[in-house]
This record gives sequence, C-alpha cells and structure tokens, in this order.
Amino acid sequence: MIAVEILAAAAAQVVSCTTNFASYDVAYLGDKKFKIEATFENPQTEFGVWHQPTTERPEGQSQSVRGLTAQDSQGRDITIAYVGEGEWKASRNAARISYTLLADHDEIEWPHGADEVGHPFGGGYYFAGTAFFIAPSKNRPTCPVDVQFHGPENWTLTAPWATENLHGKAKSFRDLQYNGFAIGPFEAVTQKVGALSITSVFDPRLEKDVRPFVSNVLDDLLPAYGEYFNGKPAADYSTFHFGYSSSDGSAFERSFTLQYEWPLNMTEKPMWAHVLGHETMHLWIGAIQRADHEIEWFSEGFTDYLTVKQLYHQGYLDDEGLRHQLGSFVTRHQLGQRLSQGVSLRDAGLNKGQNWFLIYGSGALIALILDAELSTAEPGSFDAIMAELYADSAEPYDFERLMAFFDARSDGRASEIFNAVDGGLRPGKINALLAPAGIGVAGRAEMTYISFEENCRKKRGCAPDFLAKTKRRK
Repeated sequence: MIAVEILAAAAAQVVSCTTNFASYDVAYLGDKKFKIEATFENPQTEFGVWHQPTTERPEGQSQSVRGLTAQDSQGRDITIAYVGEGEWKASRNAARISYTLLADHDEIEWPHGADEVGHPFGGGYYFAGTAFFIAPSKNRPTCPVDVQFHGPENWTLTAPWATENLHGKAKSFRDLQYNGFAIGPFEAVTQKVGALSITSVFDPRLEKDVRPFVSNVLDDLLPAYGEYFNGKPAADYSTFHFGYSSSDGSAFERSFTLQYEWPLNMTEKPMWAHVLGHETMHLWIGAIQRADHEIEWFSEGFTDYLTVKQLYHQGYLDDEGLRHQLGSFVTRHQLGQRLSQGVSLRDAGLNKGQNWFLIYGSGALIALILDAELSTAEPGSFDAIMAELYADSAEPYDFERLMAFFDARSDGRASEIFNAVDGGLRPGKINALLAPAGIGVAGRAEMTYISFEENCRKKRGCAPDFLAKTKRRK
C-alpha cells in the first residue's frame, strides 16, 4: 500500500481568494474519453500531472493525455509542448488549456496499483486527481477550484470536495489533485461520527460481501480511534472500493481507495480489515502533518502498529492473528535491512516504493518497542503520548521536532530506540528488548516466531497488558 506523496506538491501561495482560482469543465464523450477544458485566473507557463513511469509507459500518466492545446487570456493560441516526466511548458502565459483524457489506465499494471491512477468499474470510473487534472506546476494559491462534470443522467460525483450532482468545488489545487474521485451510476453510502463524515462508493460486484463488512468495520473503528486519540477530525472524507487483479490500498489527503482481488478470496477478510483500518488511521496520523520525507517511517509504521492494536481491541484479531502481525513487523524490518542496505530511515522516504519494508517494518517496530517499554513501566502512557501528539498537530513536524516531542516524554528513550532500529536489530536483540513486557521473539530474516507466555494456550487473552485495552493515564 503506497500513498501518493503529497509532500511533493507545489508550494501554495497565500493570496486573497475573491473567486475560483481555476475552473474545469469535464465532458464524458463515451468510449473511455473525457474532454477537459480548464481556465486559470492567474495565467501560467508550466503544467503537469503526477509522473509514475512504467515499462509499458515510460512517460506514465501523461501518455493518456491527447491533443493538449493552450490559449492566452485574449483567446489567442499558444504553443505548448511536452518536456518529459509529466510536464508541459507553454511559450507564454496560458489562461486556458484543453485536452482529451483517455481512461485507458486499466490496460497495464501500475507499480503502485490502479488505486493511485484510475480504473473503470460499475459502469463508471475512479481516478486519482493527479492522473486526471493537468494543473499549474508553480504559483498555486490556496484558493477554490471549480469542477463541472457532464455525463449520463444517472451519473453521480463522489469526492471529498463540496459536491452537488455533477458539480464539485475543491478547496485548492492540492485538494483537487491529491484526492480520489468517482463518477458514474453509483449509490454512495455515508457514515458519520461527530464532525467526521465518510462517504463510500462500491463496485457492484462487492455489494454482497464487502460493503456490509466495510460498514461494520468503520462502525467499530471510527469511534474507537476517536476515543484513543481523544478527538475526531472534522472532515468530509471519501472512500472508493473496487475489484481488481490484486489487493491494495492508497491514502490521499481526504480520501482513500481499496482494491480487492477479484474473484474475491474470502480468506482475505482479515487483510481487508487491516488495510481499511490502516487507511482510516491516517485520518488521525495524517493530521500530524509532516514537514519533510524524513518521518515517513512514523507516518506509515506507527499507523500500522496502532491499526493492529485497535483491530485486536475490537476483536478482528485473536491472539494468533496478533502474534502474526507483530511477527510481520520484525520480518519486514529484517528484510528492509537487506533490501535497502545503506539507506537510513530518515532517507527512506525519498523512495517509498523501493524502501517499503524498511519504512513500514522498522517504523512499526519502533512503535512496538516504545509502547512495550513505556506502558509496562506506566500503563497507558504510550497511548496518552499519542493522544497528546494528535492534539498538538497544527504545526507540521520534521524529524527533529518529532523526536524532541517523544524524547521529552520518554527521558530520551525514543531516540535510543530509533537509533538502534535504524542500525538494524537481529531477532535476539529484539527479544531482549521485548521479553520484559511479555513478548518472546525468535527467527531469522525471512521468518519470525512470536510467543506471549509459554504456559498460555488460550485462543485469546494471552497478550501482554500493554497490547490489551488499558485505561489511559490522566
């Protein structure tokens, strides 16, 4: 599961927004084609889409763009040329662009999955905004962007933007591009917890088995997450679910997408819950804003660890499942050390796909060890720290600020654990760190064995207290 890297977005200008900064008019032409016309209040010379090259399409998403033209504010034609890596450059400032987008993304396998590009399903389409909307590459003020779709009468628009029928208004270019949306004959389902609203769209093939399961999981996890963090984000959020050749998921700024292997493998239900829980957890962990790539291990690793902990609390994992998940953290850490040799955790976020095992495994292992040590000494202390971090998330965190926060509440132990994991820990050393908390660890790079207490053979109830649901310290 790879999330679109939102940190690479162009810096936003602070300006007074008296009108929409840009407007997109989108007409569905049939035969997988969309005609898109965009106008900009502030004319630009450089435009782009997210660039994700593949063997079949070395220029990535831009190869689905046809006939891009540009005009100045007087309606005069301007030369605009593709310059590579998803970027176009106009000969002078362009106030209007027009192009056809061919929704052919499903014809190849994308390295991070269709959930980060686009996919047809249920008589309509899902897109990541970065693959659909060509937008200015620079000088992007945080002002509303208007989008009007035209399509069959039974089509609806589902997106985290303000929507009405086939009209949408994104808060900014960032909101427009770094989110997913679905357009087609879909019936959306909305679930609310406080000021948090989640609207979901499902592939009709998933209606019988997946939709009720997802609804139940969200009904359980959303209140639980809100209780854990002592707060709920006030946001409109959208989720998209469709069948695909493999299972995966991606989180965006105010949306996430889950793709399910089709035909469905019902043995994957615990994995559905995990991916759904992970992406939903980003609503809270994602609110802890990142100032750079150096804390990707925190964003993904801590998210994965807390997801496992909450799934256990809510009964979606028994002790066996919990041991399996904890073992996967250790195994991923070991594999990450081998596959990303010479790459530090702070630098791993520069290439998230290449360093996946290192980021997810090592990040989760740091969270596990820190929780085990702090909460064994003082039950609920790690949970209280995470709630405090969420409450103090208005200002973006870089590596130094994040570690200073944890060190101040762990007598510097957080940095010591980070440095040890960053340098690589063998299972024996991990066992020595976790054994005092009641977790035994054994194994080698490709496998890990986890035990709780040797004399505990119950299906549930053997997990150490810090992993069970405990009362948080006040």
